[in-house]
Amino acid sequence: MSEITRISKALIESRVERFESRHGLIQSQQRLAASLASARLDGRVVFTPNWKTESSVTILEARFDPAAKTQRFLKTMSIAITLLIIGAVWAAMSSSEPALAWLLPIFTVLVVLAFPFVFVAMGSNREAEESRIRKAIRVALIDEDPAYPPPTGWKDED
Repeated sequence: MSEITRISKALIESRVERFESRHGLIQSQQRLAASLASARLDGRVVFTPNWKTESSVTILEARFDPAAKTQRFLKTMSIAITLLIIGAVWAAMSSSEPALAWLLPIFTVLVVLAFPFVFVAMGSNREAEESRIRKAIRVALIDEDPAYPPPTGWKDED
């Protein structure tokens, strides 16, 4: 699977991940709210927390859904590209103006070739925001060090 296909699928799919907390339910919720407040979220992902307690262990099921504006943008662009292709075919077949007969189809081809890059950029932004949310969850629930990347040393260091 190519990277473009993977990121494009990630742009529109919903995911659920589980995190176990080292804290109680109320404390975990408060810590998560505080951690998310400092996560610099842009709204590209709809994050829905679902809290459970199983045998005195607090578990967060984090649901990541695409934003509604992303769905609207993708549908709008699909319609626009379809209309652009229809217009390009019409211009090439019936236009008496040579500039229109060539420019509109060339523009259409360039737009169709450019849109995978737009989708990759949108998918990458969504993955980055999900990563910030996951990091905030790990900091809040399992006391991970908020410094990223985590400090590492060389094997020969003391």
